[in-house]
Amino acid sequence: MMMARRHNVRLLKGFILLLSVVAAPLLTGCSPFTTYPPDGKGPLIYPWMAPGPEVMSTGLMQAHARVAPGQPLIYNLPAGISQLAWDDVQDRLGPDAQAMKPGDKIVWNLERYGINNTRAFADIGYWNNGKAVLITVSMERENIGAFKVTHVQRWYLDMSKPECQNPVFVERSGEPKPAPAPEATPEAAGSEGT
Repeated sequence: MMMARRHNVRLLKGFILLLSVVAAPLLTGCSPFTTYPPDGKGPLIYPWMAPGPEVMSTGLMQAHARVAPGQPLIYNLPAGISQLAWDDVQDRLGPDAQAMKPGDKIVWNLERYGINNTRAFADIGYWNNGKAVLITVSMERENIGAFKVTHVQRWYLDMSKPECQNPVFVERSGEPKPAPAPEATPEAAGSEGT
């Protein structure tokens, strides 16, 4: 009787071990990247929720630093991103970065970004006077840490010219608004009369 019980315990342990080995890859499996703009292959992502703004700003900063650090960082985000997300990305990029305005010739256009738990990427089109290169910035992080760049890849592709998506310049109809006139300074106002 004792021998049969030991055999059953060993059999149970073996079954549990086999089950854990088989189930581990299934539980951690291959889930698709969640992308914005959505590609229909993964769950929805909201660009104003963490870690969206972090991935967007890290991708833009690293692409700029590695490809053309001497150029100004004038950036554009995909259509449909709220003013809240634009403001968050701007805060992360710092005061030297500027959101795209209609007519800008040098633009870092965030085409899309994706997140899959501890991995992320950002595809950024760098436009310089009509010439473009696509840059993919790949990132990884520990469970709750900041994303760190693991790889930057350049792609030489034909791309469409970016349209300004900045909510400040886009009306509800989707047509770009004209850029606001520069504000008059007291010095300029005083010099007009002389």
